[in-house]
Amino acid sequence: MAYLIGTAGHVDHGKTTLIAALTGIDADRLPEEKARGMTIDIGFAYLDLEGIGRVSIVDVPGHEKFIKNMLAGASGVDVALLCISADEGVMAQTKEHFEILKLLEAKKLIVTITKSDLVGSEGIELVKLDIVSLLEHTPFNDVPIIEVSAKKGLGLENLKKEIKTAILSLGNRIISEDEWFMPIDRVFTSQGHGTVITGTLAMGTVKKGANCEIRPGKILTKIRNIQVHGISQNTAEAGQRVAINLS
Repeated sequence: MAYLIGTAGHVDHGKTTLIAALTGIDADRLPEEKARGMTIDIGFAYLDLEGIGRVSIVDVPGHEKFIKNMLAGASGVDVALLCISADEGVMAQTKEHFEILKLLEAKKLIVTITKSDLVGSEGIELVKLDIVSLLEHTPFNDVPIIEVSAKKGLGLENLKKEIKTAILSLGNRIISEDEWFMPIDRVFTSQGHGTVITGTLAMGTVKKGANCEIRPGKILTKIRNIQVHGISQNTAEAGQRVAINLS
């Protein structure tokens, strides 16, 4: 069974740094992101959890200019990590991203207080009060709030345990063999291969060699190859991050 974790939160609240600390993978892949030290487009990683297997992760930009990119990445998230830095607390895009998660009906939410090493216990308590106020009267009013420091490695094991608990509480996803559907969030051309589309498989099972239709426009094409986390596979199922090479 495949599951998707997604980040959310204000710019510079440590989302990408937290994912790197959890997985060892830098989800910022663009030269512009590395030059600016700021996430611009959605990035990808994965986390291996004992008893569950490999879980996909999508990391989203926090800047207000890239809210459409965030929206594309947040679609289909099973467990959302709402990152709020200890030194700034709840900010504009914290609220905006939280509203998006509610609208998209994210199944589970975990709040992480990032950069917890930068403030004392009183500062942490003030941030928690802001978080409780944000979550009050929503479906997420009693979710876990985990203090972490990616820089010092604090709280990471506790966060992994909460992620595992959240995933196990989701239950099994019904996967159809007959129909599949994947909202496309990225399109690019790979030299020697042609057009590649990426997304989170929302429904069903996709198979190498199958015919497919791109909508709108009813463009008919065929699947040449499927990759999940850079590994070629003959099939992929709902909940996985997938790259599809089209003929």
